[in-house]
Amino acid sequence: MLESALEFKPVFPMYKKINSNYKWLPSEEDWIRATEVSKFLEVFNEATEVFSGRQYPTSNLFLKEIWRVKKKLNDMSFDTRDFVMRMTRRMNEKFEKYWRDCNLLMAIGAVLDPRYKMRLIIFCFPKIYGVDVFQRHIDDVREALDMLDKEYVSLEGQINVSASNITSTSSKLKRKRRADDDFDMWAEQHRDVIPANKTELDIYLEEGIYKPSDEAYDKFDALNWWKANILKFRYLSKMARDILSIPITTVASEAAFSAGGRVLDRYCSSLKPETVQALICTGDWLRHELGLEQSSNVDEEFMQWNTETGLN
Repeated sequence: MLESALEFKPVFPMYKKINSNYKWLPSEEDWIRATEVSKFLEVFNEATEVFSGRQYPTSNLFLKEIWRVKKKLNDMSFDTRDFVMRMTRRMNEKFEKYWRDCNLLMAIGAVLDPRYKMRLIIFCFPKIYGVDVFQRHIDDVREALDMLDKEYVSLEGQINVSASNITSTSSKLKRKRRADDDFDMWAEQHRDVIPANKTELDIYLEEGIYKPSDEAYDKFDALNWWKANILKFRYLSKMARDILSIPITTVASEAAFSAGGRVLDRYCSSLKPETVQALICTGDWLRHELGLEQSSNVDEEFMQWNTETGLN
């Protein structure tokens, strides 16, 4: 809104001339301040666009944007312009209040992005939490990662035990094997084995970070990367799937702050919750797959149609 107002700077004096009741004509100093504040708020606007879009951004995108906000606040807290310095210091106090504790979901999501791994944590945490306590937060993240990794390995082991029991029973009924079954068995026995003292998490973190091309960087999909590497990281890929699929916001802010009402017709109201959830999720997936966005006016249009047709 502020950026839009700056584009209409010449209009305000003209409006003053034709409307004698207009008493709030901004001074030149006001315009200078508005320009500086608009530049300062760009990083917040960009972060909000990442967090609040209808595409439901995943948890791996959170930490980098929070770091950019914190960096901007730190830099501007020592600005030579008094009004900027006072404003940013108050904002920094709010930031410290709400981000004093480490958000493990945010951190683990960043680690499970192959472009970042632990490097983004090590880089960002001193700037977000300060040099006195950042190492403690890094240790907490690694401890939580290890606990999650062990849990997923344990769950996978239980599934494998159940599957092996079924396989052993069914194998008694199948004496004749295809020729390529022998190769499959040999390949399984001779597949790369992770050393006993290393987990998939250790291997993943020790490998270099993934570097997509400049054109593909902003469109990189971490979930697709884990899907492509599921054979290499059998347990870790499942953990990554569960963590990264958590949206940054449970409800996209664009939808949450829409002025339109949420209208359900009699047909939708009669559906079971599971069916409604399936329809909503399927619609989101298809729109994301096709690169489509739901119209922001869909609720208002539906409400108008509902009124015109006389449906309640």
